[in-house]
Amino acid sequence: MRRICALCGRETEILIEGLCPDCYRKTHPLARVKREFVGIVRCPSCGAILYKGRWVRDPRVIEKLILESIEYLGSVKSTSIESLGLRHGLNTSIVKIRGGTVHDLISDYDEEVQIRVRYGEELCPRCRDMINEKERAIIQVRSVIPMDNQLKRLIIDIVKKETMRDTERSGFLRIDDAPGGFDIKLSDQGLARSIAHRIHKTIPSRVLESQSVIKGRGDKVITKLSISVFLVPLNRGSVIMYMNKPYYVLTYSQSTVRLLNIVSKEIINIRLNDIIKNEITIPNHEVRCMEVNGSRTLEIVIDDERYLLNDIC
Repeated sequence: MRRICALCGRETEILIEGLCPDCYRKTHPLARVKREFVGIVRCPSCGAILYKGRWVRDPRVIEKLILESIEYLGSVKSTSIESLGLRHGLNTSIVKIRGGTVHDLISDYDEEVQIRVRYGEELCPRCRDMINEKERAIIQVRSVIPMDNQLKRLIIDIVKKETMRDTERSGFLRIDDAPGGFDIKLSDQGLARSIAHRIHKTIPSRVLESQSVIKGRGDKVITKLSISVFLVPLNRGSVIMYMNKPYYVLTYSQSTVRLLNIVSKEIINIRLNDIIKNEITIPNHEVRCMEVNGSRTLEIVIDDERYLLNDIC
């Protein structure tokens, strides 16, 4: 029996719904574009792409936006973007579909789909805040004892590393000197919390957090985050004055400090909060290990007063 394609009139061995395989392919594409155009908005400052209401710093999101606009009407093995030029306004992207078919009687074939892409640029909120220097968070770093240059460099290094660690966040504004420490000012509250947490994990400290409303009402409220980090930068071997008594630091953690009374030799555990509340000072002192009666002894001299501690050094 002769089989004639109803569309092109050719004889064929295979008819699919009255059409030859070629005509069936023409009238049944592998895919269709679900929308008139794909909108791509990119931040010209940090390169973030607007994706489902969020700004994402990942160039692969562009490919994701384009491919998500395709609805597949047959079986498909793979797809790839063959060409894409992003200029302001309307662009055309060509997507190649490989190893697809719309019917079991048709062998796998490739097909191209043209997608219109509307490209534009807009500053993301984070970069807009940075350019306008809108301060959304502040970390107030203070120390119970004067901060030396080494401690300051450590804090600044933590700020740099945390800012560079999370490429999603670029909200660092500046560091200002302040009495007893400095203020770290940022436009990103999440980055502020990350920096404060890293400082707290590195140096014994107490962290307090509060929010204040800058402006707005109802659901549109803009807040400012304030984080206070009180440092207690003590190490084993530190000599301090606490409650007018001299102590030698044996061990420390994020919650307690173990102290040896240099005069009475009594060992006490003091909570970090109590040290911050009652304050400590660093006396003028000298420390050295020496041999006394054949054993190692620690000599501590504070204001001409000499103390000996056994089994310490």
